[in-house]
Amino acid sequence: MKRAIVALLVLGAIAHADTRDPKRKVVVLEYRAGSSALPKVTGQLVATMAKQTSLQVLGPEQTKTLYGERLEESIVKCAGEAECVAKIGAKVGAAEVILVGISELGDVILTMQRIDVATRSVSARIADSLAANAAPSEDQLGNYVTRLLPPTDFIRWGVIAISANESGAAVSVGNEARGVTPIEPLRLHAPATYNIRIEKQGYVPFTTKVQLPPDSEIKVEAELSRRGGATHWYQKWWVLTGIAVGAAVLGGGVYLATRSPPDTVGVSGELK
Repeated sequence: MKRAIVALLVLGAIAHADTRDPKRKVVVLEYRAGSSALPKVTGQLVATMAKQTSLQVLGPEQTKTLYGERLEESIVKCAGEAECVAKIGAKVGAAEVILVGISELGDVILTMQRIDVATRSVSARIADSLAANAAPSEDQLGNYVTRLLPPTDFIRWGVIAISANESGAAVSVGNEARGVTPIEPLRLHAPATYNIRIEKQGYVPFTTKVQLPPDSEIKVEAELSRRGGATHWYQKWWVLTGIAVGAAVLGGGVYLATRSPPDTVGVSGELK
């Protein structure tokens, strides 16, 4: 009978593919119904969410710093009621609360509710039955997270900041026009690889390809040279070969300095 109840709860899980801000604040709280089982499960869930999503995830201790010393007392008074738990989330400026419930009916019953603070309602709910001496594996925790949260939460982001020595140059990233220089930093899906092209009439186009890691910033500095202009010694192809792209880590992001090889000028003065 206990297994049947759990199965119904699992089948009742809701998986909304909404478009909420993937950087929103989500707090994870714990409610125990007289059980001391799974002492580390909430911390493990917080770590999994922080690793797999782009959410701002706060665990119970971080939430307590914002809410105050009476957090545990407030959670107990709520007794799992969504409207009451949502008020706790609202007080700490969270968009959602993940409430982890632990109880025992022979087996350990682990429940998770995703509670929307604005509507004070449950957006998703899952439950699982575990042996008394068992703990969910890393794969199980990842499965819980993917069932609780919308797919958009698993899209992470990075920033590409593009600058050029000439204003009014057209910028395209991934074959999509993004404006002209000077241009604001671009927030893009990551991890991903992007082709970048910067061009202006009368200048040699600048092209490069960058790999954008999640939660990082890449700086691309383009130096455009005039077509048919004099070629300095440092622009010769044999100097540029092997140093087209140089990257160094700066302040947690990636700094990228690169240039495209210039056109060569023949004896007649025509571009080759």
